[in-house]
Amino acid sequence: MKRGIAIFLCCVIAVLLSACSEMDPDYGKSDTASAAENGENTYEDIKMPEIMSDDEVMPTYFDISLYDEENYADIYLGKKFDFNVTYNGGSVTVPSNYKKMTKSGWTLVESNEYNEDSQIFAGKSLSVNFVDKYNKQIVAVFYNSSGSSAPLKKCPIVKFIIPENLHNNDNSVYGQFWVNGINNDSAITDIVEFLGSPSHFYKVDEGKYYLDYFITENDKRSGITIYIDTVEDSVDSIEFSYY
Repeated sequence: MKRGIAIFLCCVIAVLLSACSEMDPDYGKSDTASAAENGENTYEDIKMPEIMSDDEVMPTYFDISLYDEENYADIYLGKKFDFNVTYNGGSVTVPSNYKKMTKSGWTLVESNEYNEDSQIFAGKSLSVNFVDKYNKQIVAVFYNSSGSSAPLKKCPIVKFIIPENLHNNDNSVYGQFWVNGINNDSAITDIVEFLGSPSHFYKVDEGKYYLDYFITENDKRSGITIYIDTVEDSVDSIEFSYY
C-alpha cells in the first residue's frame, strides 16, 4: 500500500514539473527557417554564377567570357556598317533587286521551280540562282515583306549566299569573293582581324562552325554569316544580308 502511494506521488511531481517548463519555439525548425524569421539571407538571396559558354575551340580566337550559354554576345557591327562586296570581279550590293542584277550582267537561272514571274507569298522568301558572263553563280534570296503575293521580279533581294569556296572544289560553279576583307583564302584569324569577335557562333559538327556578325540588335537577320572549318583553318561558305 505504502509503495503504491509513493509511485503515485512521483508521477504527480513529474507532471507538475513538465507543466512549468516552456516549450522551445524553434524546436523542429531548420536553421534556414530560423534565419528567414530573423531577416537573414536565405537561399533565394544567393546569386548563382552565370553559365557561360563551355566551347573549347573558340577561345583560341576571341574572348569566350563575353558569350552566354547559347554563345551569344552583345557585339554588333553597328548601324553605320556598310557592305563592301566584290564577287568574281564585280560589285554586289544588298539590298538589291531583279532589275539591278540584270543590269549588272547577271542572268536568272530559270528552272521548273521558279522564273522572274514566280509568285512569292506575303512574308515568305525564295532562293534563286543567278549566273554571270563567266558562268559563275550566286544565290540570291528574294523576300516579300508586303501583305499580299508578288512576283519575284517585284520583290527585293535581301541576302546573297556563296555556298562553296571554290578552293575546296576545282569544279565549283561559284567564284572568287571579297566580303568586307574576307575572301576565299582567309584564315579564321583574318576574319576576327577584319570583323572582330562575332555576335554569335554555333558548332555545326566536329571542327565545323559558323560565325554570325549582326549589324544591330534590332534585327538579327541582317549581317554576315561565315561557315568555317577549324581543322583546315579556312572558310567553307559565306552569306550576307540586309532586311
